[in-house]
Amino acid sequence: MRYTGMMKRILPFILIFFLTSCGDLFTEEAGSEPTSYEQFATCEMDTDAFSYIFEKNIKGEILCLEENLELFIDVIETDRPGYISKKSLKTFIEFGPQEIDLNVLNLVDSVFDLSHIILGTDKDYITKEKMHVLIDFLVYFNEHIWKSYKFFMSEDKVNYERHMRERSTIFNEFTLISDYLKNIFKDGGDDLDRIDLEELIFSFFNSDPENLEKARSLMFLKRVFLGGDRWELSQKEFKRLLELMPSIAEVAFDLVRVEYYEFTGEQETLIKVFLGDIDTIKQSLFYDADSYVSVFNIYDLINVFTIVAPDLLDFNVGDFPKEIMKIKEIILGNGLEIVTSKELIDALEHGENILKEGDLFYRVYSFYKEDLETPTPITLDFSDFPVNNSQEAKFLDNFARIAYDYKFFKGDFTSAYYSFDYYRNANAFFQTSAIEYLVKLVMKFYGNEHEDARLGYHMTLDETVNLVEDFKWFLKDQGIIKIGRVGGGEVANIADNFVLLSTLFQYQSNGCYSGGVCMETPEITEFAMGLFTALEVKDAFTDEMLELCEEELDSYDRIAPECFRRNFIKALEAPILEGGKAIVDFMPNLYVYLQELTSEIPSSDPITESESYMKFITETEAFTRTCMYYDDEKTDEVYLKGDDAFAVFAGLLNVETTMLRFDIDQNNLVDAYNSNGKNEAITAFNDVYKSAVVPLVEGIVGNEAAAKLLAKPVFQYLVKYGRVPGALDLGKFLFKRNKNANINRTTVSNILRVIGEESENAILFPFKCEECLRDPTIECEPEGGNWNY
Repeated sequence: MRYTGMMKRILPFILIFFLTSCGDLFTEEAGSEPTSYEQFATCEMDTDAFSYIFEKNIKGEILCLEENLELFIDVIETDRPGYISKKSLKTFIEFGPQEIDLNVLNLVDSVFDLSHIILGTDKDYITKEKMHVLIDFLVYFNEHIWKSYKFFMSEDKVNYERHMRERSTIFNEFTLISDYLKNIFKDGGDDLDRIDLEELIFSFFNSDPENLEKARSLMFLKRVFLGGDRWELSQKEFKRLLELMPSIAEVAFDLVRVEYYEFTGEQETLIKVFLGDIDTIKQSLFYDADSYVSVFNIYDLINVFTIVAPDLLDFNVGDFPKEIMKIKEIILGNGLEIVTSKELIDALEHGENILKEGDLFYRVYSFYKEDLETPTPITLDFSDFPVNNSQEAKFLDNFARIAYDYKFFKGDFTSAYYSFDYYRNANAFFQTSAIEYLVKLVMKFYGNEHEDARLGYHMTLDETVNLVEDFKWFLKDQGIIKIGRVGGGEVANIADNFVLLSTLFQYQSNGCYSGGVCMETPEITEFAMGLFTALEVKDAFTDEMLELCEEELDSYDRIAPECFRRNFIKALEAPILEGGKAIVDFMPNLYVYLQELTSEIPSSDPITESESYMKFITETEAFTRTCMYYDDEKTDEVYLKGDDAFAVFAGLLNVETTMLRFDIDQNNLVDAYNSNGKNEAITAFNDVYKSAVVPLVEGIVGNEAAAKLLAKPVFQYLVKYGRVPGALDLGKFLFKRNKNANINRTTVSNILRVIGEESENAILFPFKCEECLRDPTIECEPEGGNWNY
């Protein structure tokens, strides 16, 4: 986002006076014949040069302005000799010989008001002495502001060293300007002297509606830092502003330049900068930490996003005020639209906690860098790292837990590496800790505390439904919820899938047991990390697939299923990611499996000729896509939108996670009996899938106790035959001697599909595929729930 236009108009507030002050030329009343400007000119003044006052030295033009103003004051008689009068100035602007935009008339009152606040002048007159003071300031301002302005406006990518060098310049130059203003500031000691900021903003921006709205959207910050009414500025508040200006300028510079940072390997130091910024903001706030005074509301924040930075996010924040208030309630404990000083400080402290933990994480990572960047599990003891207090000791424990328990790290990588080897980086540890921190806030709000739950909290399916219900409009807008389920089960179905994927198919999943612990923070964190990985490659993957299938798109630019399957491996192999990497570089074991599935197919034939490959890809589609067919007979296939193609890839991450977790002997299978004589498949059942299979079996036998006894053979049947057995089939299977079978990626996809299809919500609320997907331009009407936002 660029601020050039806005800053060029915000910063020159006080300077506008000098662009128009050469007009106090009259003894005549308004409307009479004006005295000629040219007869007084002693130097050639380029008024256009003042538009460059932030970009280069224009001292000559400023001194020329001073010379002319002094001559005008000496020659022209007014009702106050030796003064520039506001009334005469307006007359000159309106009727004088120069062509001056009449919008400048709106500025005159505001400029005189500013002079009144800064120099203590009369609101209608300025003396020659004060004029010289202001001119001297203008020269000084010009001398110093361009040194900062060029850094604010630069679009250069910067490393840490350069940013800090420029940041230091910002602070020094704003300090000089602030100190100069302090020296000329005349404190009347009366807080009644104030000006109307709303009129001031309108005066300077009335001819520029876009920047007028930007300036107005930021005015809530006046109350945050200076107190009082956001639309009034008193002398006392201006005096406070002079004290805060250099430090706030530093913070603003850090925020404005974020998108241009290239701080490879220097994030630890950058965190210290942002910790300093938070401390600066906290110290600069006008109201106390325990104050319940309202300083702004959530609509102020919405305006900043939608007006100042509309492209920062992939969605329009203004469409979701209810969700923003709910997020506020989750984080700060209050869902009202107002934000108090205490809540603002609480929010800053949340950010401070995340950054402080990140600061220690970077130091710990650097300390153990050689060990952490080996491709093996961590066995070292982190206790020899020096900590200074109990908070750092807690952070160190969190670092060790993440190092021991997590397998897939993203951070600097385009995607986490889904392989047997470990790939770690310092940013990934900070990223994981930050996500965990936020997830825990959500768990604490929606879930329950439980002594057996990792990190203290867990969430049940019903509580997950509450979460989805609160954010269902946003999820619908993002395409995650599709309207069109019989009986209106959209929310229940998404919640069901969320719990299913989190508790069964993450590296740290351990199931969801009735009456016990269900979704936990590490499981949701891993699920979120998988989403981040998928989103990182989404555009590249879908663009590649659309290009490969360009000739086989329907009239709505949807991909033919046969083309998608035929080109799936090609899309994974293509060097479409950063650095020329392909998706398969991050999923090497999946690539090996796909090559095995298609190894017997001649290179001239499409891979869809492989029955085993088709089984794998269609099973994967089945658990990731809302519908594969329009009809129950499964003859008329649904074409894939870009998001559908992406969802298939995202589903593979859950498959890979499962395979890499339970494939102990690393032969690309979860064996019934591996090379060490271990039954990896039954380990998977006992550790994770039992909690999901028991309810399925209970639906067959109608008894929970019997279901627990029969869950294991039903799971073995599912692995072996790809479906849940009926009562007769199960009876026969129980007498088989060898019930075991290996689990491969197709099996995992099949398990995901079956568990999803057999869930109560999927049965109760089937999707209306023909009615709601045939024509994507027609949106189905919901059958249940309140979808009116």
